[in-house]
Amino acid sequence: MRSSFTGIVFALELTHDVNMLLPLLVAVAIAHGFTVLMLPRSILTEKVARRGFHVSREYAVDPLEILFVREVMRTNTIAIAADTPLDTLRQALHGNAERRPQRLYPVVGADRTLAGVVTRKELQTIVAGGTAPSVGAFVGQTSRTPTVAYPDEPLRVVVYRMAGTGLTRFPVVERGKYGRLLGMITLTDLLTARTKNLEAEERRERLFALPRPFTSASAS
Repeated sequence: MRSSFTGIVFALELTHDVNMLLPLLVAVAIAHGFTVLMLPRSILTEKVARRGFHVSREYAVDPLEILFVREVMRTNTIAIAADTPLDTLRQALHGNAERRPQRLYPVVGADRTLAGVVTRKELQTIVAGGTAPSVGAFVGQTSRTPTVAYPDEPLRVVVYRMAGTGLTRFPVVERGKYGRLLGMITLTDLLTARTKNLEAEERRERLFALPRPFTSASAS
């Protein structure tokens, strides 16, 4: 069962023999080490795996549960001031045409407070003079409330919010009345956080990996 301390406590409670504590510790440590090195899973999940259910980790914590938005968010995001002239926006869009374009732009007011968001397609339409005289006016005309994330939220909450809204990009703002912009978080950032956690687990497994005895060498 890979419950070493539980086995020791149960044995002492049944026998009330303190003299067996040392040999019991040695025996339980050897048994636990043997099961970890030789068996892919414990007896608790062996029947579950035999029924065809995938059991990758028995006692693992989801990294999306322990990592927070502030640890993976992007702080080098381009934000647009609500009173930016259209000529300046037109030149900026033309200058970034060859680079990988940002798909969602936060629109900020005074003190970097979030006023709204515009997509790149909407921004191109505004610059062309088709919908509004400025980005701030466009945000004021729309009734769309931007979906945001907060820096102290676990990534699991953000994943659920993305699944519920169908959006894959959120501006990150401070909690409170003003909602000051801090950065952006995307689905790619969540996947990157998951990948880094898996790489750390693989490094730990390689560090503690031991050769298994009684294994036949593969034929060359």
